[in-house]
Amino acid sequence: MGSFWVRYAKEHKEQARAAILAAASRPLKEKGFHGVGVDALAAAADVTSGAIYSHFGSKEGLLEQVIREYVSPEFESLRVEDRDERRRRLVELLGTYLSDEHCQDVAGGCVLAALTVDVARASDAVREVYQLQISKMVALMVPAMPGDEEERRQRAWALVASLIGAVSVARALPAGVHRDAVLQATLRSIEDSIR
Repeated sequence: MGSFWVRYAKEHKEQARAAILAAASRPLKEKGFHGVGVDALAAAADVTSGAIYSHFGSKEGLLEQVIREYVSPEFESLRVEDRDERRRRLVELLGTYLSDEHCQDVAGGCVLAALTVDVARASDAVREVYQLQISKMVALMVPAMPGDEEERRQRAWALVASLIGAVSVARALPAGVHRDAVLQATLRSIEDSIR
């Protein structure tokens, strides 16, 4: 009976941690690391500030886990062997990523577009996790790119930078023709580069 209780307690703690992470990531993405305090992050997750510290050690520990867990999980759909299918899925993802809906949904959108600037100012530990996660994302894109291995790798890095940059610029613009132009021009440019 005692071992069952220990297992349940561990599973419960992991589930609670995941729920806190999911809920707190939304205001963190929406307001940025310096724009939201631990109390507001805790309130979003319906826990005490102490629970944030208990599960993540610090606000920056929370940021590190958000980066670890939520760097563009949708790009996992590119994990297929067939190159043409991978490219087809990539083009489909690009249209979703470079959409007005994604620009408007900061809290529910990509961590990279929302928090890259904050990561640049964070500790080496956070930046190393960011490097690891973004490298995994690039690795999923490389096989869909044209050219030799080095050209494919360079194109994938350029694609990621273009995506993050375009969404960041578009979000800084008022809704309308200029925002749409940034998104559409970037989408066309990327699609041309992966043909």
